[in-house]
Amino acid sequence: KYLRDREWQVREAVLPGQPEGPNKFACDITRIAQVRKLVSRTDGLSHVFHLAAITFVPASSADPANTFEVNVQGTINLLECTRVIHPRARFLFVGSAAVYGHPLSIPVTEDHPLAPREPYAISKAAADQYCEYIFRANKANVVRMRPFNHSGAGQSDQFVLSNFARQIARIERGDLPPTLKVGNIDAARDFLHVDDVVRAYELAALKGKPGEAYNVSCGEGRSIRDALNTLLSRSKTKIEFVQDPERMRPVDIQEISGSYAKLQAHTGWKPQIKFDRILDDLLEYWRAQP
Repeated sequence: KYLRDREWQVREAVLPGQPEGPNKFACDITRIAQVRKLVSRTDGLSHVFHLAAITFVPASSADPANTFEVNVQGTINLLECTRVIHPRARFLFVGSAAVYGHPLSIPVTEDHPLAPREPYAISKAAADQYCEYIFRANKANVVRMRPFNHSGAGQSDQFVLSNFARQIARIERGDLPPTLKVGNIDAARDFLHVDDVVRAYELAALKGKPGEAYNVSCGEGRSIRDALNTLLSRSKTKIEFVQDPERMRPVDIQEISGSYAKLQAHTGWKPQIKFDRILDDLLEYWRAQP
């Protein structure tokens, strides 16, 4: 949507079985023949924004084989087809800051060693490194993005801030009792608004340097507890919260934040949207849902 609003000519892939259209094509990224057909459809392809992935950490841990097939083999399929069919096209790989694991220092820069700690992060690190290898081996026009946590209206309630906002909206409607279930709320994360993140992707696609990796971050860790308290202060009813053992992760990083200095130096990007806007947008979105 952001690219269309910016007057890009956009074609997108959807999962097989989802509605197709003039610029929407079904493609299972793990099937090389389908990927080749998808990439071949567009003459003069200039950019590929690769976001297709298994992204929910518990789901990746429950089925690591599928996670690696989608996140690693899918990336190889799409990158190789793009490189062969449209060698001048820029390939923007959307990875994850999860590849850094436990930070040795904060804020994390792109030079930090990769030390992923669970299947999702391991798969993203492998795909990231494959993209870097293809740049070294073939001078492929590839840029690697390492976004930190981001959220906004429409995000799945599998993810923490969206989940809190949906629970609050349902409690306000009377669909749930006034007790909100939480996991580890003492962890601190570097949160961005999704609109800032997609703007970073466009700028990196246009101005980033081939072969480089870029953090997309705000440079500040914010505790999930603080976010929860802010959301609760915006609630229309009194709500308490309780820790749910099912929401605790066996492998969790207590605090991480990233430096966006390199992305700013190469593209001019910096975060613009305040954290409270993320929470307001989430609450507004979930209150509007049936």
